Amino acid sequence: MLTFPPDHTFLIQIVLFFVLWIGLKKLLFDPFVALLEAREARTTGAKAAAAQTRSATEVSATEYEHRMQEARQQAARDAAVVRTATAAEEQRVLETAREEATRQLAMLRDNLARQADAARPTLEGEVQQLATRMVERIAGRSLA
Repeated sequence: MLTFPPDHTFLIQIVLFFVLWIGLKKLLFDPFVALLEAREARTTGAKAAAAQTRSATEVSATEYEHRMQEARQQAARDAAVVRTATAAEEQRVLETAREEATRQLAMLRDNLARQADAARPTLEGEVQQLATRMVERIAGRSLA
């Protein structure tokens, strides 16, 4: 039963409770709390490191995309320069070939005209002889 004022055993229980509390605090509670705080610090640190890594990765990815875009643009410019140079070279080659073909065609026409002029007197004489022979064969007698 409870009596008032409490007897000396109640004071002993209170003192023993505080001794037990201090002992458990030193031996169990403080190390456990330190362990939980260390785990929390590691988790928070890992999350912070992951966020920092993620942000660095995003920056790197953005920089990579930017450099790739610049490289694509430079490649397109280089290709355009090469296409322009190729088209100019093609045009030059075609002009040269066209001039050469025109020159050779003119030379062949001149040559052919000279050959025709040279062959004309000979052929006119042969045409006259051939016509005479044809008439003689058709007529069946000699015209001379």
